[in-house]
Amino acid sequence: MKGHLVHVEEMRFRAQVEGAPEVLFDAGDQPSRRGPSPMQATLLATMACTASDVVSILRKERVPFRALEIDAEAERAKDFPKVFTKIRLHYRVRGTNIQEAAVKRAIDLSSDKYCTVGIMLRRAGVEFVNTHEILPME
Repeated sequence: MKGHLVHVEEMRFRAQVEGAPEVLFDAGDQPSRRGPSPMQATLLATMACTASDVVSILRKERVPFRALEIDAEAERAKDFPKVFTKIRLHYRVRGTNIQEAAVKRAIDLSSDKYCTVGIMLRRAGVEFVNTHEILPME
């Protein structure tokens, strides 16, 4: 994998990996931010990684889900380096006649075996707490 980053202005950077669109990162102050900070992007990458796993596993298992949402909350160390110390992921799966065991299995497989971003963070010492709920279609 190869990437390229260019300083744009202030604390903004355009970054791109081969074969993907550009992403704007902004490590500046909150009010003027135009993109996620690197840490925010790390949290988003964790969510996208596990979401793609869970969707793939549920589809392979022919679970009749219609939607997946994930809310995340991350805690960081108080002192530098302000690494993540704990990430809570709450999965909401929507559909009809969805088995609890199937959803739990998909989340567990993602957490323990497939989500490389999450596994990398776990190996670095980040504690993960996963919760989920199954909801009817709106």
